[in-house]
Amino acid sequence: MSELEFLGALQVELLRHRDMEPAHPAHPRHQAFQSSTVEALLDGAFDGDLTLDELLEHGDLGLGTLNGLDGELVVVDGQAWKADLACDLVPAPASARTPYAVVVPFSPGARLALEGPLDEAGLEAWLAKPLTEPGRPVAVRIDGRFTRVQVRSVPRQTRPYPPLAEAIAHQHIRELTDVAGTMVGFCFPDALDGIELLGWHLHFASQDRRVGGHVLGCTVAEGVVHVDSVTELHVELPPTVDVHRGTALDQAGLRQLETEQ
Repeated sequence: MSELEFLGALQVELLRHRDMEPAHPAHPRHQAFQSSTVEALLDGAFDGDLTLDELLEHGDLGLGTLNGLDGELVVVDGQAWKADLACDLVPAPASARTPYAVVVPFSPGARLALEGPLDEAGLEAWLAKPLTEPGRPVAVRIDGRFTRVQVRSVPRQTRPYPPLAEAIAHQHIRELTDVAGTMVGFCFPDALDGIELLGWHLHFASQDRRVGGHVLGCTVAEGVVHVDSVTELHVELPPTVDVHRGTALDQAGLRQLETEQ
């Protein structure tokens, strides 16, 4: 399948906030919704025009960040949590805005039992096995016990905003050990370069919802995995954001920077 055929089959829709239809009580299953693009975030577009209240009308599971790159956003069971700089979780205000977030009305298939220990590379390899259509976008939720989870958050930025790589250089990393909780996130294929963060992108919230953030590394002891294949993607573009392709090198550099911190 060519890239254009893939995108057509996925039903990718780019729209402006002014053109968004009012949210419906129930969105179609497997329909992901995103605010802005990863390319814009990489370039320092840290202000969006979508509130979390509006975002949650489109899904109950997801991840992202808040305006000004103010921490990491974790959406679990329809509740938005903000991981502050110390990686402590607090409820995110419904009126807060997001420059980048992805959510889905989570509708997974069968529960899959996971037995570890598995490090992050082993987990990604394990997650690839139940995918019926390799290369298709998927949303995932992992409820389990983790020997370790390395999470990060970033300090709120002020204008003029730096590129994301510069902001990430000041990230705060927290090592969690023997912790129960939930990982949520997505895996997006190369065909969505410029729109999505390619590969696996996971955020974590502890079971007591006290700590969490963007996952840099982990070791899973055991858990239950839920996978939802994404068939539609709607991307809301803030007024100042356009779509350009070809950010794979920037994304690779960002991931290398994360691992070096």
